[in-house]
Amino acid sequence: MTRCLVVCFALMLPACLVSADRAEVEAELARVADLIDGFAVVDLPATGEVVLSPTDSVTVESVRGIALDDDPPVSAEAPAEWDPRMADDCEPGSEPYVPEGIEPFRLRHFNCEFSYGGWHTWTMNQFAAEHGFSIVSTYNSKPADWSHLPEGTRFMRWGGFIDWRAWLPEHDLAEGRYDLLLGMDLVSLLVADEKLQLIDGYDSIMIDLEHPRLSPEKLREQDWYPAGASDADRAAFEKRYFDGYAQTYVAPLEALRRNGWRDISVYGWEPFARQWHGLADVQLDPATDWAWNAFGLPIHAAVDILNPSVYCFYWSPQNVAYTLANIDLNMQMAAADPRPTRPYYWTLLHGGGADARWWKNQPLPDEDARAMTTLCFFTGCDGMVLWNWSGTGSHQIVKLEADAYVMLRDEFAVDDLTLQRYDVIRIASVADDGLVTFQCMDRAAGGPMGIPDGAPSYTIAGEALLPHLRPRAEPVAALIEGLALVKPFEWLLSEGAPMVDVPAQEQFRDTLPIIRRVELEGYQLVATYDPMVIHGGEPREVVLDDFAGRGGLTLTFPADDQVRIFALRTP
Repeated sequence: MTRCLVVCFALMLPACLVSADRAEVEAELARVADLIDGFAVVDLPATGEVVLSPTDSVTVESVRGIALDDDPPVSAEAPAEWDPRMADDCEPGSEPYVPEGIEPFRLRHFNCEFSYGGWHTWTMNQFAAEHGFSIVSTYNSKPADWSHLPEGTRFMRWGGFIDWRAWLPEHDLAEGRYDLLLGMDLVSLLVADEKLQLIDGYDSIMIDLEHPRLSPEKLREQDWYPAGASDADRAAFEKRYFDGYAQTYVAPLEALRRNGWRDISVYGWEPFARQWHGLADVQLDPATDWAWNAFGLPIHAAVDILNPSVYCFYWSPQNVAYTLANIDLNMQMAAADPRPTRPYYWTLLHGGGADARWWKNQPLPDEDARAMTTLCFFTGCDGMVLWNWSGTGSHQIVKLEADAYVMLRDEFAVDDLTLQRYDVIRIASVADDGLVTFQCMDRAAGGPMGIPDGAPSYTIAGEALLPHLRPRAEPVAALIEGLALVKPFEWLLSEGAPMVDVPAQEQFRDTLPIIRRVELEGYQLVATYDPMVIHGGEPREVVLDDFAGRGGLTLTFPADDQVRIFALRTP
């Protein structure tokens, strides 16, 4: 087992004010001990070295088959037969979004939104409302159609609603000329827009605004930029442009508020723009950050909830640290005027560009999806959002099509070839009799499309191959498992102060094992995960010196492919 030695320091992130007392914390931990067989708080000495064991931790295996919720969410019978396009299209008992042995539960100290649209998603939405999520979106339906969901379920409406690329020309303004919006009463114009009217039954709304803006450098290259004007006039023009851009967010948000909407959020803008390249080197300073001061502050003032996107781009062991670093940076940017923060997760890989790539739209590995979910609640977030979109297809089954890239869910052999879980193959052809010809993707030598020249082909009957392929909805089950692992500790996590011992940017840069901590009244909840294990690495340890500010106290934590939670009592 590899040791990763780090020098411990603590940075308190923005979070709720800690209001619990020690007796409440001890009572809550006693309740967890009654719930989970084998759980115990580890008492730490004042000084010395402590090596923790995996048996000192709780994993998802610890919460299978137990009653997680004293008042479990229960749905009534659906009011009417569902449109078959919306219902499951997989065999009963094979639903990929259903985790093994996780009893119904709901997080009540956090706000978790399930926003999975498209065909064949309604049954999955109901399952989510019974397993961790308290807010669901209503694709192709209305809240009244979901009256059978568990009591207390809330409904979110989301959509683009305003397309600024079309709106400006429709109002005799050139596309992208945000400078021309100043002086217009945008809010009054938008209040009357049919798409922004209040609809009964909804509790919140998220507006998706992803229209482009120019950087200052690109702005100065436009033929409508006043290049020949004075320095003062050019500066004033640039300010008008970015003030106008800010209004493309502020005005629809204010129009929604005037129309009676509450709990309003936006997707497409966040205090710290989602970043992969250069993430490890970011040095945040809200006072001097250009985008934050040019247009971010007024947008931030207009939203009720922050939805920073943490979509993952690549098949990478850095993904979990990437999500944590982006969450931390968003919360730090907004720390002077904090908002409830619910990061936006997608259970598929974004792709990292418009060109075709073998990993584009492949499902996240289950271990990463589970870890991302659990670790989110160690950051001070108010909850999370799961988003996905099946369009007019299905994420519950895999369709064998020529040129499709599909991922393995388990090990199996064809001729002299043995394929492993998470290997990817390219379907070369599907014959009329169902015989599939495929090639193996080589991550190291195959380039963006994964298939090196001269790669051999293999054949197998389609019905023999299909049971070994991962449907795109499979990571939903892992994400629900991550929420289930949070459930026994949710009150403690919601009341505690998130502390950073190893910055997520450092974990991202060096592909380190992940460690996060929440502190409450002398107790520590610590989570670990090693993303390298599913990429062929050996489990590692994390060594923290001067743990939790206790000089001379060194702790060694195990980290592997299971996200683990440890409960510690510090003297």
